[in-house]
Amino acid sequence: MIKTLILNNYRCFDEHEIRFKKLSIVVGKNNAGKSTLIESLRLISLVTTRYENLVFRNPPAWTELPLNFRGVSPSLKGIEFSRDNLFHRYGNAPSKIEAIFKNDYKVILYIGNEGELHGVLFDKTGQIIQTKGQAREARFPVINILPQIGPLQTVEETLRADYILSNISSSLASRHFRNQLNQLNSRYQEFKRMAEDTWPGLRIVELSGRSQTTGSKLALLVQDDYFVAEVGWMGHGLQMWLQTIWFLARSHKNSTVILDEPDVYMHADLQRKLIRFLRNRFVQVIVATHSIEIMAEVEPEEVLVIDRQQKKSFYASNLPAVQSIIHNIGSIQNIELARLWNTKKFLIVEGKDISILKRFQNTLFPNSSEPFDSIPSMPCGGWGGWNYVVGSQMLLRNAGDTRISVFSLFDSDYHSSKEITKRQNDAVKHRINLKVWSKKEIENYLICDAAIYRIIRRNKSETKSITLQIVTDKIDEIVDSLKDDVIDSVSTVIHHENRSYTAGKAHSEARDEINPKWDKEKRNLVSGKKVIKRLSEWSNRTWNASLSTLSIAREMSMREIPPEISRVVKAIENNKEI
Repeated sequence: MIKTLILNNYRCFDEHEIRFKKLSIVVGKNNAGKSTLIESLRLISLVTTRYENLVFRNPPAWTELPLNFRGVSPSLKGIEFSRDNLFHRYGNAPSKIEAIFKNDYKVILYIGNEGELHGVLFDKTGQIIQTKGQAREARFPVINILPQIGPLQTVEETLRADYILSNISSSLASRHFRNQLNQLNSRYQEFKRMAEDTWPGLRIVELSGRSQTTGSKLALLVQDDYFVAEVGWMGHGLQMWLQTIWFLARSHKNSTVILDEPDVYMHADLQRKLIRFLRNRFVQVIVATHSIEIMAEVEPEEVLVIDRQQKKSFYASNLPAVQSIIHNIGSIQNIELARLWNTKKFLIVEGKDISILKRFQNTLFPNSSEPFDSIPSMPCGGWGGWNYVVGSQMLLRNAGDTRISVFSLFDSDYHSSKEITKRQNDAVKHRINLKVWSKKEIENYLICDAAIYRIIRRNKSETKSITLQIVTDKIDEIVDSLKDDVIDSVSTVIHHENRSYTAGKAHSEARDEINPKWDKEKRNLVSGKKVIKRLSEWSNRTWNASLSTLSIAREMSMREIPPEISRVVKAIENNKEI
């Protein structure tokens, strides 16, 4: 995994630092330096891919480096690389590209006047790798960059294996697509599976003409719905997708995968599909793009803004920041609207519902392409915010897209059954997917003794032992201590509905309502937030182990997730009625 890239005196960059995350969507104005960044990564990948088979030499004179800065000089054959304007503002050689990896290995690549390369490799202790023997012990991360691809030829014949493999990352990749499938047969089944899984209705029928003899005709037959043809006669969108999937099928999941402006050759729906597919498949993904569709698929803090005028590039912090970036790069599209029309869902909730539900979604749907926190949402401010929900639904319907589902989640708190029924009827009338939790609030569903016990047992620093019974007893103690709070809250509701009641009469009716059902329903009636807060304080004080709503939600297994929660998560995931 690449941690940091530092560019010195290289093309449009004087001195610039870029930090990468697990997913980095690289954006910027035209001439901001995106292409130079990708080119830099491509040069670094030449070193990390080939260093084991290259001769280590003393540094060339033009580098002006000490003799112990021995390194390698990979060939640029097959790589599109301009030797013009190599140095910042027509400066002097050398340019320097420095890549620092997460495991603390490092490559510094020096570039001379004629595009000569000298790559110096450092191990995790900072020592220079100077021999092939040392190189064999090194552990540099793998970097895979999608080569430039284009429409396929309609006819392709088998070529020499060494020629195909030596040009697999060159601009000839599209001309050799079927030959690559022929030569790298061990990856063919994985390619077939991935292609069929990611393109509805697609079937890879067969690669005919397989041979090691040059000159025989190769043909890849594919079926798209009911239409079967050689891939060269299929649409360009499918051709580009298959080449991209073939590249990904060859790339190990522990590698860094880099794509340069896939939006140039992919429709909007394919761009979104690609990002969803990449997100959880590789240890690191870097995508340079102008695409609003791609930016709408990721979190703001994953959008990396390149600006060659600055010393460092930065990540966006929130959606307004991303929207500002979109305006700066010359688009008038709205990022939230793009997300809304992509997901066809809108969530209106109270409190931390989305954060909690996302943890349950991760358990129930680990490969989901739409994390709940990427779905457009709005806080409603509690029970009294119902008008915002109705107004939002009416606005979306008037905008002309009736396919957007509005999901609204409310705490039941201590509202009467009459109030809840009225709201449910109102939701049906306005076509809103409403869920009023049967327990007081969503946090009540997190009072899971076994999950809480596992968290404390795993994280505690105290030597004394903890048991599940200790946790259960503590939860019951906290819940019982909140009984008076529940009665007071119910009393307030009764008094509000019956203005003629005295406070004493309202309180008496509240006790009569709560006492008979306390033993069986008390965990549903108390404030889940208060229970978890007090549990967290006890856990920290007694066991020195932290506890939170999100850590409990993350800990709960599929069997421990209550059916009511599971139904809501599945409804939102599948865009169905609750």
